[in-house]
Amino acid sequence: MPIKYMPPKYQTLLALAAVGLFGLFIYSITSWQTALLYTSAALVILVLWISFKLTDGWLNPNEADQLRHDQSKVTARIDRYRLSLSALPEGVVLFRKGHTIEWCNPAAETHLGIRLASHLGLPLKGVITDQKITDYLDKGDYTRPIKVHSHQPGRELLLSAVVADETHFIIVTRDITEQHRIDSMRKDFVANVSHELRTPLTVVTGFLDMILNGPEVDQKTLHGQLELMQEEANRMQNLVNDLLTLSRLENKDDTAEDEPEIVSMTKLVPGLAEDGIALSRGRHLIDTQITTDKAILGHVDEIRSACLNLVTNAVRYTPDGGKILISWHYDPETQSCIYSVQDNGIGIAEEDIPRLTERFYRVDKSRSREKGGTGLGLAIVKHVAIRNGCQLKIESQLGKGSTFSLIFPKNITLD
Repeated sequence: MPIKYMPPKYQTLLALAAVGLFGLFIYSITSWQTALLYTSAALVILVLWISFKLTDGWLNPNEADQLRHDQSKVTARIDRYRLSLSALPEGVVLFRKGHTIEWCNPAAETHLGIRLASHLGLPLKGVITDQKITDYLDKGDYTRPIKVHSHQPGRELLLSAVVADETHFIIVTRDITEQHRIDSMRKDFVANVSHELRTPLTVVTGFLDMILNGPEVDQKTLHGQLELMQEEANRMQNLVNDLLTLSRLENKDDTAEDEPEIVSMTKLVPGLAEDGIALSRGRHLIDTQITTDKAILGHVDEIRSACLNLVTNAVRYTPDGGKILISWHYDPETQSCIYSVQDNGIGIAEEDIPRLTERFYRVDKSRSREKGGTGLGLAIVKHVAIRNGCQLKIESQLGKGSTFSLIFPKNITLD
């Protein structure tokens, strides 16, 4: 039975349908990014096929006009795909057989140092100098992606390759620098929490073992051991409370049920000074200085917690006999209100200041544990500041003391 002739229009529609089904199939077994890449490659091949038929003279004028119309539609669709690929944060590079560059998106230019305008048609090895990438492509085993350095200093990429057809393949790059940073922070966090809990638990279990299995001791010795256990138990409780506070701050949303309130700092500051005096037990001279009666908009409990954390730190790390000044004043130059805690303590080295708000970061670990700190206080202050629209500022000089300030901008201050 003879095969019926199919008009060019239906040939093109059938080919487009086949490309669409191909894209859906790829999407069902991989991801939408990979499906988009494969479909783009298939459309490029379809346009080349139509161009070949037009230039080969096989078609009559009417068929040629129809195919030109169909070709323009396919070309427009390819342009839309390229526009979509250009907007991806992942880098995409289309290569011909022989590793010559045919197309890439802006992300790939940033990741790999390719400049499409000047590198189009050039071999890969003449553009990318990373031997690890060229070896990976030459090997031809693309079952697993590889980690490589980005063209941007200090950034890392996950690079993978897929075969589009017999003559084309595609490279996809993804910047994993931030992911690595988060993973590293998560690992450090788990390690730090484990360490912070293990130390007091070791003390408590050690004393319990001595009490239960060791020789009998007098009442005074037993009382001393119980006091140490209570102290370590309080450390664990403080650590857990600070962790819960951090978790709540990080997961809170500014909903209608959590509206900011008017916070009177003129009433808050004297109470903070009293708490500091109680913690100091007469070892420091603590004073207040209030030069404005402006209030602020914020979450009262959070702001009080952050302000008290700064006072507590000053008391803990200022030597006996030192001075601590808690102040609330207005800065006409910046039109902001500033809460600050100033001490004449040991001070902090300049290189340590940027890391002070990291969880569990301590300038002097042994001194911090001795003073009862959890290593989370300034991390809590930072999150409170972010959530309440203010800024934490740290100024310090070794041997001269430190000033920790919360700066409340004009938009959240009230007369």
